Amino acid sequence: MITQKAEPLAHVGDAQIRRVEEMRQKIPMAMLTEDRAFVRANQSWLSPFYDSTDDCFELVFQMWILDIAGKTVVVDPCNGNGRSRPVLTAFDHLDTPFLERLEATGTRPEDVDFVFCSHLHCDHCGWNTRLDNGRWVPTFPNARYLFVRREVERWEPSRPGHRPVEYNIGVYEDSVRPVLDAGLADLVADHHAILPGLAIEPAPGHTTGHSVLHLNSRGEDAWFTGDAFHHPLQVLRPELHLEGCDDLQQAVATRERLLHAIAERDGLMIPAHFAGPHRGRVAKSPDGFRFIAPAS
Repeated sequence: MITQKAEPLAHVGDAQIRRVEEMRQKIPMAMLTEDRAFVRANQSWLSPFYDSTDDCFELVFQMWILDIAGKTVVVDPCNGNGRSRPVLTAFDHLDTPFLERLEATGTRPEDVDFVFCSHLHCDHCGWNTRLDNGRWVPTFPNARYLFVRREVERWEPSRPGHRPVEYNIGVYEDSVRPVLDAGLADLVADHHAILPGLAIEPAPGHTTGHSVLHLNSRGEDAWFTGDAFHHPLQVLRPELHLEGCDDLQQAVATRERLLHAIAERDGLMIPAHFAGPHRGRVAKSPDGFRFIAPAS
């Protein structure tokens, strides 16, 4: 039996934030930018977000746990075990002790009140479900799953005009439909208040219905930004991107808007995939914005 919570990674007002890591993947920096002079100019602060020995950075696949007002919210529940992902071989038929790691934080699946997916790419909704006797069933049986309606409609394969993406084929069937069929999903509008001080806000571009989770508690702010940002260098140059956006121009505009909002309120940016320390602040600078990671 779980007796206490693990030490939070961060506090925002009265809210506590923890994380559960599923896996890591090395990405060549050239996939983000081939401007070597730009990378060298920022190398003094890039560790641990860049390894010059192999010219790569790590994407960390992690789920966030937010405890606020007596409720537990999980954000972006990773890839999940046992799924067929032949195009993304790193995610194909994963077998990780993810649920054991979750319980080690002091949270059991049945303790979760809300599940929020910033979008429905495979690595942000996989642990929505787990395999039970050959069937996909909701992992968090007592939670309400908050799906932005536009995002569900974007990925529903039977919907007229559906635009499939090869790497995301099968995700709706194994990670979304079982939750809908179980009656645990709430299809919400682009702007949706979950609790006082906790709201879903639109951040489209990476996908049609991509959204962020905005937390405000005791005058302190944080944004769980999903895949609006994959690397801190995008704070300096919002036009940098990894491939895979539904609308790249819109994704860049969303990044710029979020940077202004986070800097204006001295908020905490909590992206889906940043390496440790996994979060940071955004500060205005003469040529735009800069990312400031905490010391630990």
